[in-house]
Amino acid sequence: MRSGLSTRILLVALAITLSLLVAVIAGVLSWAADGSVPRAVLYGGGAFVVWMTLSVSLCSALGLLDESGGRGGDDT
Repeated sequence: MRSGLSTRILLVALAITLSLLVAVIAGVLSWAADGSVPRAVLYGGGAFVVWMTLSVSLCSALGLLDESGGRGGDDT
């Protein structure tokens, strides 16, 4: 199955949205634990980077972000 450009854009947008959600939750939980805003921002930023990397890596491993649809590039 070939992934169109719009499908790939939607998958990346979904990954960004989910990463933002995870970052906000991590930041709020960190802030609730010790009350330090800078530490909460750092935790949220770290959670965003980790979750975004995981999401894009998983989509790439499944071949969802490849132009060829994960078929190794042959056009047959």
